[in-house]
Amino acid sequence: MARLIRIHLKHVETTVLLLRRRTQQRTRRRFRMLRTFFMRQMMEMHSNYLHTYAMLRLKHSQVVDTESETSDVDEEPHDKIGVPCTFPSFDSHFFEHVIPELSEEDFLNTLHVTRGTFETLCKQLSPTLRTSDELTQREPAISTEKCVALALNFLASGERLSLIAERFSLPRPRTIKCLKVFCNAVMSTLGRALRQLPQNPVDCNSVAKGFQRESNMPAALVGVLGVCSIPIRSTGEAKNSILRMEYLLDDRMLFRELQLGCGLRATLGPMFSHAPNTLTAIPEFRINSRLVPAFVLAPVYQNYPLRPWLLQRYTDPTAPHEHDFNEVAEHLQELSDCALHRLMSRWSFLSQPLDISFHTASCIITAAAVLHNLLEELSEPHMLEWGNSVDVSKFRAEPLSDSVSEDAESHAALEVRDFLARTISSTEI
Repeated sequence: MARLIRIHLKHVETTVLLLRRRTQQRTRRRFRMLRTFFMRQMMEMHSNYLHTYAMLRLKHSQVVDTESETSDVDEEPHDKIGVPCTFPSFDSHFFEHVIPELSEEDFLNTLHVTRGTFETLCKQLSPTLRTSDELTQREPAISTEKCVALALNFLASGERLSLIAERFSLPRPRTIKCLKVFCNAVMSTLGRALRQLPQNPVDCNSVAKGFQRESNMPAALVGVLGVCSIPIRSTGEAKNSILRMEYLLDDRMLFRELQLGCGLRATLGPMFSHAPNTLTAIPEFRINSRLVPAFVLAPVYQNYPLRPWLLQRYTDPTAPHEHDFNEVAEHLQELSDCALHRLMSRWSFLSQPLDISFHTASCIITAAAVLHNLLEELSEPHMLEWGNSVDVSKFRAEPLSDSVSEDAESHAALEVRDFLARTISSTEI
């Protein structure tokens, strides 16, 4: 009898306690999966609906869009501070209702930052954004969180400004101004700390040693130059033109310097092509009892002049040490392409033709590079699927006209490059 009771109690414990608990766990798990699936479907339907709505509305408001694009320099006399805007709006409640309900994964895929980093950005930029009349004195007022979310969604999604404007229930001209306010706040708050060429000896030595560990380049390299081109389809001077972006990367593949040009501005001389410049002001490095100037590595076939501080690989290598130098240089240029791919996959707007003016594009691209550096330093998650559709080879820039002839500086650069190449060969294992 006692044995039957024990068996009965054990059966009750198994069926009632364990199985019931497992059933509840399975139910909760299925509920979370269904909730995530439902939210994703709702976001997709919401995005498709807004896209269709925006396309239909664009056909009826081309004149308004053209006027807002040509007046893209913050001068709109008909749009006064404190006067309610009569621009018809579509209240999508995307920021108020959709974003707060996103899971951590969906939040990351929507803004390409985690929720914690988003909150930190809002706290850092809040003192600057709260002083902007564009956000606080106009009706309706835009909160710091909404301004940051709008900007990050534009950078991450790669969608047209008109669709972003509809999603956040704002007219297109004010959306552009909101982006400018955000970018100016990023530059004034974070830009000085993140966009600097290595200057002090400690930073220079750290960058040079980093490149040496990565590629066996003698410790005098302080940066790798890269060039890309981005189409612009806006109206006005930059209509259907190409934005040329030159960028300098350090040993961690962070963006240290940018030079942007478009149209007539694109014919400016390449970075660091003329002396004196910030590179020539850096103290020289001592390598094997010889003083070598700090230099950056320029891409080949871009018509950069050969200077002691501006080197590039051999175009027709013959000697073994020349091949060794080219191998190191090609490895560093591959890292440069990887850095550009990482930037474009994090901020997808760079991989799409820009429907904004050159002035606005320059402001946004510079701030995007600063934000990218910040997120890289914070080890922010970077999902591989973001870059599935990004092909950096499509953004190769056409070389500028070769207007620099050989002179004493180019002969000195040849000697420096030969010395570095022989040093590489002598230190190879």
